[in-house]
Amino acid sequence: MLIHRIERVQAVRHHYYINQRLRRLIDEIKRQRSSHGTRGIKIHHDNGRPHAHKNVSDYLESEGLAIISHPHYSPNLSPCDFWLFDMIKDNLTNQEDSESLHNAVTDFMNSSNRNEYKKTFEKSIEMMQLCVDNHADYFEHLVK
Repeated sequence: MLIHRIERVQAVRHHYYINQRLRRLIDEIKRQRSSHGTRGIKIHHDNGRPHAHKNVSDYLESEGLAIISHPHYSPNLSPCDFWLFDMIKDNLTNQEDSESLHNAVTDFMNSSNRNEYKKTFEKSIEMMQLCVDNHADYFEHLVK
């Protein structure tokens, strides 16, 4: 897992997102999957401005990644919202400053069980199916 620290005053724009985040991710994927590269990988990210910019989509497609669209106003489909943020909050103690918080989150993510990540993807598929079944209407009350 790649974790990159963004300084508090730094704005995340599409150029930064491509050059500092996505290129590193693509390089790591190619390193770990030397015989397959990015073939067969689908990426799902929210509609944040840096994520939805045409240059970002063009870059991902040029690298062979398929993009799964994220419906507008559907935060409960984002694994960060329905799983990751709560799990981090539940497992971290108070931190003195941003540096100690960054280190604690990084350590926690690197020590997380592989099965937890697998469950996240299974839950993501379940959430997307609920969204489809309910015609993109509110479905949070149906989540188990």
